Amino acid sequence: MACFLHAMRHGAPERPGLAGAVAGLVSSGLAATFYAANCNDDSPLFVILWYPLAIAPVCAVGALLGRKMLKW
Repeated sequence: MACFLHAMRHGAPERPGLAGAVAGLVSSGLAATFYAANCNDDSPLFVILWYPLAIAPVCAVGALLGRKMLKW
């Protein structure tokens, strides 16, 4: 997420909170993809329950950091 936020600083987004949330969503989605590729537990209930519970806080932190770091 730090790399995405750093790259977004050069783009001057109109809504920094939303841009930070998208950075968090993309970074946590990539992490979830790598985790899913190596995890033995791939039951639908596990994926539907735990993945969003892990992705949501990262998106929230990204939104908070985006408001602070992406102001112009």
